[in-house]
Amino acid sequence: MTAVESTDERPDRPDQPDRPNRPDQPDRPDQPDRPIPWATATSGATWRSSDAYAYERDPVGFLSAAVDRCGDTFRFGRNAIFVADPDEVHTVLTETGRAFRTGRDFLDGFRSTPDEVTALWLRGRRAGRAGLAARAASAGARRMRERIRTDLAALAGRPVDVADHAPGLCSRAALAHCLATVPDALPARLATAAERLTGVLDATLPFPAWVPGSAAHRARTSVRALANVLTEVVESRERRSGPAGTTPGPAGTASGPAGTAPGPDPTTPEPDDEAGPDDPDLLDALLTDADASAQEARAALQMILTGTHVVPGAALTWLVAELATRKGLSEAIRAEATAHGTTGDLPYTTAVVKESLRLHPPVWLMTRDVALPAKIAGHALGPGDQLVFSPYLLQRDPRWWDAPDHFRPERWLSEPHPRHAYIPFSGGTRICAGYRLGLLQLTLTAALLATEYTVEPMGAPDLTPTYKSVLTPTDLRVRWDPTPAR
Repeated sequence: MTAVESTDERPDRPDQPDRPNRPDQPDRPDQPDRPIPWATATSGATWRSSDAYAYERDPVGFLSAAVDRCGDTFRFGRNAIFVADPDEVHTVLTETGRAFRTGRDFLDGFRSTPDEVTALWLRGRRAGRAGLAARAASAGARRMRERIRTDLAALAGRPVDVADHAPGLCSRAALAHCLATVPDALPARLATAAERLTGVLDATLPFPAWVPGSAAHRARTSVRALANVLTEVVESRERRSGPAGTTPGPAGTASGPAGTAPGPDPTTPEPDDEAGPDDPDLLDALLTDADASAQEARAALQMILTGTHVVPGAALTWLVAELATRKGLSEAIRAEATAHGTTGDLPYTTAVVKESLRLHPPVWLMTRDVALPAKIAGHALGPGDQLVFSPYLLQRDPRWWDAPDHFRPERWLSEPHPRHAYIPFSGGTRICAGYRLGLLQLTLTAALLATEYTVEPMGAPDLTPTYKSVLTPTDLRVRWDPTPAR
């Protein structure tokens, strides 16, 4: 799961309520440098092994208690600085690529520099806007919907370990949207690369990529294998492409510069159109970028696709948990989809998705490395420091949200929301490049599950979150059976 210039252009920006005044962080641009307090399990100012143990045992509890004791900015670990104020987090996100870096990105065998990765990210966002416009969006949404429908039917009538199957459901649906024709080898290569990259993040001992058998070495091998398949896809597309600056349209016609024609919202494809292998898609939008080489188009496509497996899979797992355990939720979605169809506007279903992402953001903890001297909340930072912030805590903070621990989709239909306190897709220049794709995919899946199936939990689900690189429930097994025709 991800295409805007800053969080001011994020997908949801309703009117914002006034923020409460907090004496620990006065709203003054000229406040002097102040020492950053240490958050330790004891009263000391030195990070001890007992503090590390307390954090590992209950990271959310540790960070929540530290915010209560120390305020919205504090040190923990060797060089980590936690930030809990939404405006300060917004500053970090919008300055990413300048004062702050995302760390190393794993694209072409781990060789990409931060500047190269940022350039690819921006190119992917531009292509995402073009690839989700007009006919490309209509055909892509149709392909995605049919892929989801096929995959759900294949799992119907038997117990499903949702966390195991959801990533594949998501990446196959995203591939169907992004590419008019998907090579047979691509889904498996994508899944392997994405899962092994996540394994690098979860590795207890982060051995370098040159160590044979290490998590990083396996990930690099898989990333390169994925790149090889995508290179073949790009080269094949170039061979059949029309003149530069155009995208191949149906029956070999040219559709004009990608993204220039206004079109419908991508969630509302026109039902009479027939999607075919020559319909424009995301790759066409990438290849018509005048500044992009074929290699850069491949890298941008790989960047977008790599993010469509593990993280969206976690988001879908939590969404299925809500559908399976909340009485009446599927019925409400079914009523809306019956009235408007799964190709129409589905505001309540979209609100259910947004509320699930608020309570269960797949990436619960994010980091940025400090690249240049900077200030956050009046505190001086320098290279070597690492900023840490948590969408999970931010989106459940009672200072910003009414009844923050309650599942209330209705809040997205009318209530004002706190500015900068909703970041399930990150933000700034590095906002998830496929966030529109992710919202569409989750909305369509929820609508199809609710209208075509009855979803029931198997046994007693354990929805205790596991705080690894992605947030997932401890155990969730469900069964969806076709809904009898009415």
